[in-house]
Amino acid sequence: MRKVYVTLTGLLVVSVVIQFYFAAFGVFTAPQNDSQYILHLTNGRFILPVLCLLCIGAAALAKAPGKLIGFTAIPFGLLLLQIVLFVIAGLLGSSPEKTTVVGQVILGLHAVNGLAILGIGIMLFIRARKFASGTIAAGAVSNTQAAPASTGG
Repeated sequence: MRKVYVTLTGLLVVSVVIQFYFAAFGVFTAPQNDSQYILHLTNGRFILPVLCLLCIGAAALAKAPGKLIGFTAIPFGLLLLQIVLFVIAGLLGSSPEKTTVVGQVILGLHAVNGLAILGIGIMLFIRARKFASGTIAAGAVSNTQAAPASTGG
């Protein structure tokens, strides 16, 4: 199950990189219309959430430490934040037909949050590999062990 966990975290990173490609594909397509973002939308709404949930499940089934399972859930939380950003921008008057300056500032955070998802995804993949190789023990509280207390003298 540890190998499955590593594989899924690797696929998550690849999917996030592809997500950036799909966004650029949409931006640089002329003439502009909604159809050029269909790959970005499909990956972001279906593939990425499923991969995030599969990673969390695989971490739990592999008996990863609780902190690592929690860390594995961060990309899913950041993915949900992507939706929240659009909702907030909409509440501040932005829509697909017209944006406001405040809405543009909020929507600009969509790309920044995407970078955060990528960064966390890469760190997650590295930690999953360490866990699979035995560097991080199953059930360990943290990555470092406390030094034994000296008896003094």
